[in-house]
Amino acid sequence: MATLISKTTFLEFLMCPKNIWLKIHKPELIDLFGLSPFELQLAEQGNEVEEWARKLFPQGVLVTQTGDGAVEETQHLMAAETPAIFQATFVVDGFIAKNDVLAYDKKNQRWDLYEIKGTNSIKEDGGDRDHIDDLAFQASVLRRAGISTGRYFLIHLNKDYIRAGDLEIDQLFLVEDMTEKITARLPQVEEQMEAARVHLTKETEPMVGCDCIYAGRSSHCSTFKYSNPQVPEYSIHDLARIGNSKKKLKIMVERGAVDLRDIPEDVELSDIQKNQVRVHLTQTPIVDVDEIKKELEALTFPLYFLDYETFAPAIPMFGGYGPYDRIPFQFSLHILRDPNSEPEHVEYLHLDRSDPSQPVAELLAKHIQPGGTVIAWNKGFEQGVNKELAVRKSEYAQPLEQINAQMYDLRDIFHKQHYVHPEFKGKTSIKKVLPPLVPGVRHADLNIKEGGQASDAWSQMIAPATSPGEREKIAQDLLTYCGLDTYAMFQIWKHLAEL
Repeated sequence: MATLISKTTFLEFLMCPKNIWLKIHKPELIDLFGLSPFELQLAEQGNEVEEWARKLFPQGVLVTQTGDGAVEETQHLMAAETPAIFQATFVVDGFIAKNDVLAYDKKNQRWDLYEIKGTNSIKEDGGDRDHIDDLAFQASVLRRAGISTGRYFLIHLNKDYIRAGDLEIDQLFLVEDMTEKITARLPQVEEQMEAARVHLTKETEPMVGCDCIYAGRSSHCSTFKYSNPQVPEYSIHDLARIGNSKKKLKIMVERGAVDLRDIPEDVELSDIQKNQVRVHLTQTPIVDVDEIKKELEALTFPLYFLDYETFAPAIPMFGGYGPYDRIPFQFSLHILRDPNSEPEHVEYLHLDRSDPSQPVAELLAKHIQPGGTVIAWNKGFEQGVNKELAVRKSEYAQPLEQINAQMYDLRDIFHKQHYVHPEFKGKTSIKKVLPPLVPGVRHADLNIKEGGQASDAWSQMIAPATSPGEREKIAQDLLTYCGLDTYAMFQIWKHLAEL
């Protein structure tokens, strides 16, 4: 069966041609293409955004058929001059396009194309290239199919919208005319579409690796290891901030120096990168006890180890929230009164589908008193949540601002390179720092292992269809996960203090 190239396939081709070829022609590698919990959550939110955006077109009709039936249904709806068609489907020249909205301009007897995106803004610095390529791909398919097109629009969330009562659809979304940008981009996109068609219809696997070898680890495609077997699991691609130094990375790759042991002497590394390589080669940590001591002596008891878990839906769930505003559905707080005591644990998990702002703000104001130090890991996150809480619950603004003023980021000790361990592998996340410093305590042993999973789990827990038994299990998993984060901070602090 011939390969049909969709807009998703085309965009993946632009990112990594080898990766998408493998995805199409080597189904035995399917395990490599699985989506993370975070990616699945984004996909679900994208579907929800699309459903709400369709309400901007009250006379719209959804194409319900699939395959050839979808193409025929689209033709019938267009012949009837349906005011708006959702998922209008076209197959031509080996390409398939399913339009979010195809609206009929009766006055000019043309069809306007609307693409719905879950983003809450359109960047003016070229950061919207994916959106433009997406629209341009669909515009090309419509032209190839002989459709008389008018203008091209992008529908996205309004970042300034704050929900008050029922959702106001016309305020929640912004519609931007992208016609000029699409028209300018179209010739280049059509060249790329032809290149994609030639590449993706080849039966023989491309023998070269993929261009992801010139990018940092976080930007690698899912089949990077398959296509680049010469690159070690831990390589130059894992150097701290190497993604921001593509010229440096390219030099090393082209010299075949992908192993950290083979970095040429004339390649200038940052101090952080030098430390990372040094501890890897010697397998000996760098520990600056004097600097660590200075950091810890600046802390004041009691110590409050604080961690939030949040859910940030694209469509605001409650009043006072805008698109992607964080719902603080859970927190964990370990309180250490003095250096010789055991920590007390205070925790909260919101169990139903309502705004948790009131109980969260109230409990924090009650348990965190002025005078101590509030310890977080990447404190900007917790401070940001507190600022948002203070806006929604102004009666707690003063204590929340006080909490922010008392906050210290425990990650700073590792970020400032006072402690560098070979097992950190250039990272300073708590999940990397914890295992080598506190053996036997790690997130990998939990049912919920990271924040994206926790967010998705809470969304599932409060869903009406979830059984009471499953809700109870999810709640326990969430409490265990969030509790470990603050307990881990306490244990890391304890390890540092004992140095």
